[in-house]
Amino acid sequence: MAIVFNAILIPVDFSLNTEIAVKKAVGLTGKDDTELHLLHVIKPSRRLEQPFKLWAVEKEFEQLRSTIREKFPAARIKTNILEGHSVQRMIIECAGLLKPDLIIIGKNDPPRRWSFFRGVSPDVIAKKTNCPVLTVKPGSAESKTRVILIPIRDFLPERKLEWAVLLAKKYRAQVHLLAIQDRHETKEWALPQVFLKAYHQLREHLHHPIEYSATGQQSTAKATLNCAEMIMADMILVNPETESGVPGFSGYRHISDLLARDSKIQVLDIEPYKTEQNQN
Repeated sequence: MAIVFNAILIPVDFSLNTEIAVKKAVGLTGKDDTELHLLHVIKPSRRLEQPFKLWAVEKEFEQLRSTIREKFPAARIKTNILEGHSVQRMIIECAGLLKPDLIIIGKNDPPRRWSFFRGVSPDVIAKKTNCPVLTVKPGSAESKTRVILIPIRDFLPERKLEWAVLLAKKYRAQVHLLAIQDRHETKEWALPQVFLKAYHQLREHLHHPIEYSATGQQSTAKATLNCAEMIMADMILVNPETESGVPGFSGYRHISDLLARDSKIQVLDIEPYKTEQNQN
């Protein structure tokens, strides 16, 4: 069940978002021979302006490479500059070419009108690229990953469980399973068979007790966040959109948008294997 990090893609805007994402990437890979692909997207402009934009971004990249190597001398860094109107589309295209094992997005605050990450939805990227997307906020920069939360619904999330084992072993973290009751179930609802399978599968690979709880709340994302806060989780593993999407009066939002800026909770969107989706 080992997952090898050959390449990690990090969209950068040269702000605190970039610093957080890079720090998490290096902390996750350790001394592994992993390439960090830094991606910046510039919007098309007049012919005379474009060379200056490229020059400015290259200077930013030069400074960023120097900063990273001061702290992490062994880091293998690749830089990518793409031109496009949509940052999200360029991330998806770049992921299609590079085939990274993970994409990391730093989120300082909810994207504002002029923000680099405005219009970027981690769950959409995870779904379209089939690559796990980790979203991190400033509050997680210095925190350690001690508790990992996994919501379980009506199918066995094999891919989430594989990542849970990898991360639990990497960080020596505790895993907590959350069984979410379907709103159509009766009051006599019991833990589903897929939940029990998930529990035993984790027990086979991890040598410490697996914590678990259950909830009957209708919104998977909100139920997951409530549980995460209650058990003081540091990371939650969710399926994109079905578990990380939060509909509301202000429109669709990603679960990470409900977290405070100083939240230590990291969100990992993991698209299920196709066989898993067929079970759903």
